[in-house]
Amino acid sequence: MHCPGQDAVFRFPRAIARFYRRCMTMTAAEEHQLFTEMFRHLDKIDPWLTRMDPEGPRPRLQERSDLSRDDKETHPYQLSQAAWHALSHAVDHLHCLRTLLKDARVMHMYAPYSLARAALENASAAVWLLAPDDRPERMLRRLRFAALDIRGGEAMRKLVDASGTKTEAERLDQLRVIAKRRGIEQSAATKHVGYAEIVKAAGDTMPGGHKPYLLTWKMCSAIAHGDLWATLNVVSRTELPGAPADIAHMRITASAQSLFFAVFFAVAMATAAWHLYDRRGERRAA
Repeated sequence: MHCPGQDAVFRFPRAIARFYRRCMTMTAAEEHQLFTEMFRHLDKIDPWLTRMDPEGPRPRLQERSDLSRDDKETHPYQLSQAAWHALSHAVDHLHCLRTLLKDARVMHMYAPYSLARAALENASAAVWLLAPDDRPERMLRRLRFAALDIRGGEAMRKLVDASGTKTEAERLDQLRVIAKRRGIEQSAATKHVGYAEIVKAAGDTMPGGHKPYLLTWKMCSAIAHGDLWATLNVVSRTELPGAPADIAHMRITASAQSLFFAVFFAVAMATAAWHLYDRRGERRAA
């Protein structure tokens, strides 16, 4: 495994270094075994890639399935399309991560966590949309997700001084009309939702609860932002001699162990999302 720029020397206040003393050092054999296991999880994407291929098989939703009815109730903001879109982003990022690690055999120190983060939060979005057994709750979440997208898109329009066929207010009003027609509180339909809420709620549906998923997502997000506390938690560290008394002179290297957990939880969430998508797309008994 080639690790470009993985070896760096940092100087930290010794008090900070002591706080983040957890050093993850592994033998070459242990690291090889860990990568083998990581690739086993990443290889789960192969059937998902086949499903996402425009030329490949993509079964239609069955009539009288949860998703077919959900789509009719929330039209034109179809729940199945939103879930599929989120899943396609999750799988694409996992595919890129596997290509980088397994095919190119390159492990960067920080960049893989951004890919794992995108995979985890998009898989979580699909689970969040699909998990509730209560149809009104699924519809509410779909409308809130649409409101999030509308606000994001309109913010971009304002940034580039562009205008659309409808204003942000008009588009949000359309969501409220759908909500009212389906007996959903109108203000709830456009209530802000963020990915912290989405990942937490999706994690609550998983064995062991939300904590490992939310922690992993926050850690990967912090790495993407370049936060020091996250850097010190995901790298392997070796303290070097010769630093002043109040300074820790440390060599940091990429940690296969930290990345393994990020990959594990991202793939686990994506697996759950696909199972939910298939279950919601099956015809329900009369």
